[in-house]
Amino acid sequence: MGNSIGQTPKMPRRGEFTARVADQIHLGDGNNSLLLALAGQPADCLAQAKAGQFIQVACRDLNDFRQTDPLLRRPFSIAGISKNYQQLRPHSDAKPAGFEGLFLEIIYRVLGPGTAWLSRQKAGDSINLLGPLGNGFSLPGDPNEKVILIGGGVGLPPLYFLADQLSQAGFTNLLGFAGARTKSHFETAANLAKLPSDPLIPAAVLEPFARSKTDAILATEDRSIGFPGSIVQALEMFLQKRSDWNQARIYTCGPKGMLKAVADLARRHNLAGQVCMENYMSCGIGLCQSCVVAVKTAAAEPDGTAGKYKLVCSNGPVFDMEKIIWD
Repeated sequence: MGNSIGQTPKMPRRGEFTARVADQIHLGDGNNSLLLALAGQPADCLAQAKAGQFIQVACRDLNDFRQTDPLLRRPFSIAGISKNYQQLRPHSDAKPAGFEGLFLEIIYRVLGPGTAWLSRQKAGDSINLLGPLGNGFSLPGDPNEKVILIGGGVGLPPLYFLADQLSQAGFTNLLGFAGARTKSHFETAANLAKLPSDPLIPAAVLEPFARSKTDAILATEDRSIGFPGSIVQALEMFLQKRSDWNQARIYTCGPKGMLKAVADLARRHNLAGQVCMENYMSCGIGLCQSCVVAVKTAAAEPDGTAGKYKLVCSNGPVFDMEKIIWD
């Protein structure tokens, strides 16, 4: 039945939309930042997205029936959403002409034909997407709580979005930890002149965190800048030096090995937190069953096991880190 007279139609939680490319910039180390513009109902729907949710992008022209590769959509975490273009592009002089509504940022690495196609899209081009999909991070109940955001490589974008949502919710004790293979990953996003001589002193060095008033610590595995080693080692040493952060809540996203290491660290320090998983997926909506992850259950299952499988795309991609069965 239709809506009653005078009743406002309910906003859809997700949908298939067409966005326009507002701009695209190269970030270094094969990473790009793509800014999409949406208006009308698509903008209203995506404006409700939570950090940790993602979109599925058709990395081809759906109007060209000769183009069938890549057939499957590609998942991308949301790195930021704003009606203010300058919030997502603070170093740009002015918003590109002809774009209104909502701006959505994704950050991705060019790895295959899908992301190669995406990297060739320019301002004004149309892109088909599904979203917002999955379940996002849960914010702490107390805005005075200390929060640590730790990510590696392309796992950083959802944490940039989370920092923004935490900042808007009144959280002020935020600290970012950003790890990468080499300093070229931070080529355009980091203000290396602000790096302290002591790599474990937080500073406003990483622009996507700094725009949310979040200081950060950088680490590179090749020891080119920041802490010399993994970002998890940096967090471990930081917590040993700074006992005032030993009750912080942790949010993390990155490669599975890094997530497991963060979860192990959190367990040793008796810290709670959530992980955003990055499993490969095909459909993004729970149909293909290809993105399973093992999670602990409160009681044994009928077959005697103490765990069961969840889908990263529909049950996640965010889970309480202590519930994941890592091995």
